[in-house]
Amino acid sequence: MAEEESVQVEEGLLPVLKWDQGLFEQTTRGFQFPPEWDARYPRQGQTAADAPVGYIKFFADFFLE
Repeated sequence: MAEEESVQVEEGLLPVLKWDQGLFEQTTRGFQFPPEWDARYPRQGQTAADAPVGYIKFFADFFLE
């Protein structure tokens, strides 16, 4: 499972999820991403803004919260 730490926001403390290759693979399997989607975990230093043309970005929080 993801490591958590807390951050202060106006409403209170929210956990910060640590995204890693293992969690990515667990999520894509658990949500049954079809192989033709060609889901890719970003290389070190990449962000969602670095996704190749034609790819969409998704964030772990959407699937895990």
